[in-house]
Amino acid sequence: GVATIVFSAKAARWVADEHWHSQQQGRHLPDGRYELKVPFSASRELLMDVLHYGADAEIVDPPALREQAKSLLQLALSNYER
Repeated sequence: GVATIVFSAKAARWVADEHWHSQQQGRHLPDGRYELKVPFSASRELLMDVLHYGADAEIVDPPALREQAKSLLQLALSNYER
């Protein structure tokens, strides 16, 4: 599949220089954020790369990958809510 990830303007300058995949497509959005479309086969691997950016990254598409990210973040949060 192909994932669409949007990074904050703050992270944009680093992400724009990062090599994720040979077929990646990145573009700067008008508001300063950076949109990256990247092919992936192993969702776990991609999720780890994206979650590493914390609040500076949001998986927009596909919905299933977005849900996986949400679940991982909720699980992580639950460790701190005891």
